[in-house]
Amino acid sequence: FEGFVVSDYWSISMLYTFHFTARDAKEAAVQALTAGVDVELPNAACYGEPLREAVEEGLIPERVVDEAVRRVLRAKLLLGLFENPYVDVDKVPESHDDEEGRRLALQAARESIVLLKNDGILPLNPQEVKSIAVIGPNAASTRNLIGNYGYTAHLGLPYDAVRIVSILEGLKNRAGGSVEIHYAKGCGIKDDDRSGFEEAVGAAKRSDVVIAVMGERSGFREDDVSGEGKDRASLTLPGVQGELLDVLLETGKPLILVLVNGRPLALESYVERCAAIIEAWYPGEEGGNAVADVIFGFYNPSGRLPVSFPRTVGQIPVYYNRRHSSMGSYVFTDSKSLFPFGYGLSYTEFKYRDLRVEPDEVGPGGEVEISFILENIGSRKGAEVCQLYVRDIVASVTRPVKELKGFAKVQLAPGEKAKVTFRLPLELLAFYDKHMRLVVEPGEFEVMVGASSEDIKLKGSFRVIGKTLVLGSRRAFLSSVSISEL
Repeated sequence: FEGFVVSDYWSISMLYTFHFTARDAKEAAVQALTAGVDVELPNAACYGEPLREAVEEGLIPERVVDEAVRRVLRAKLLLGLFENPYVDVDKVPESHDDEEGRRLALQAARESIVLLKNDGILPLNPQEVKSIAVIGPNAASTRNLIGNYGYTAHLGLPYDAVRIVSILEGLKNRAGGSVEIHYAKGCGIKDDDRSGFEEAVGAAKRSDVVIAVMGERSGFREDDVSGEGKDRASLTLPGVQGELLDVLLETGKPLILVLVNGRPLALESYVERCAAIIEAWYPGEEGGNAVADVIFGFYNPSGRLPVSFPRTVGQIPVYYNRRHSSMGSYVFTDSKSLFPFGYGLSYTEFKYRDLRVEPDEVGPGGEVEISFILENIGSRKGAEVCQLYVRDIVASVTRPVKELKGFAKVQLAPGEKAKVTFRLPLELLAFYDKHMRLVVEPGEFEVMVGASSEDIKLKGSFRVIGKTLVLGSRRAFLSSVSISEL
């Protein structure tokens, strides 16, 4: 390792203020530096005067300090900081907000958006929809589109080196002049102020469609509900947002719920009543344009959930790769998640067929080739995220019901077909046995290919033959994949 190691903020001081492995700053400095932590952040509370005293008292050799300094100076030399030690402040706006950066930000936001529900209302047609009510605490906010540790959200810094497009602005940008947009905030993120409900309901009643932009706010401030150190005991919409959503739904106007948040939310009571639900996460500086692109059909959503959404908070932990014994049933709710890992809708439809698993028997060190045909049978160009799952049918210890072993995002125009081929090295089947050895055991394995962890389209199997293979370490974590047009 040729770099250097830094501490988290105040973590060295926490050795004596929180964890109690040290009596004071001097002992904490000795423990941390001996363990290989080269730099203390955010200050020198332990590595300043306390460390100097520790060296003078012989509690730690000076050569240990020298080695930490050497690693830091080497990194500075490689980075050119001795030749150019200062930032050119005048170039900050240009470097932070260049055209290529905004293009990538828009692409990333578009591809991250997950369409959770659509009863046919999306995409909206600006020629048919004449008025839209845009309501909610995250609708006009730019700051709330940024996740924890983004500088605008982390400590609420007002510096606008990067221009952020709100969802309200994005909708105006994409709707064109023919669509009238009525905005009302309605309520805050976490407070109990309902004084804005009346204005919000009025805007909804004057509109053809309601877009409710709700969710969370990330950061370290008191009014933030997501991010580092912001654990919640409930997964419902915070504050009175749920009440606002209820009164908007009572107007009878079709409602599109857009979520800006950093964790799965419990949405079961709203799923049937909302015409569509979009998970936007914290979409960044181009988030407003990205959400509007999905709503108006300029971009076909292709994001898939990296987590499972529970039905209620009491259902957690809920995850796709559970073991057979760890998922019982509940008295008053389903045992399955509301939206499973890997889930996401599209404006088009895909068909999976012709699964091939070759060879059907494979020995240690080999690999299995899993291929199938994917076809876009819908009317729009779109991308499908094909997912490969594998189940170890019988093993020496309890194994998950399925594990993701590969995925591929495949872009297809209407009527186009492609052959998708995963190459699964046997190493991906390894697990730790009861002796804590990393092993691949012989036996039968089920192959599942689908659109999510619960939407399995094709199934097959293969058998690993020979003796148990003991691995020294794991070198592969996903199957390689190739896509060929037909």
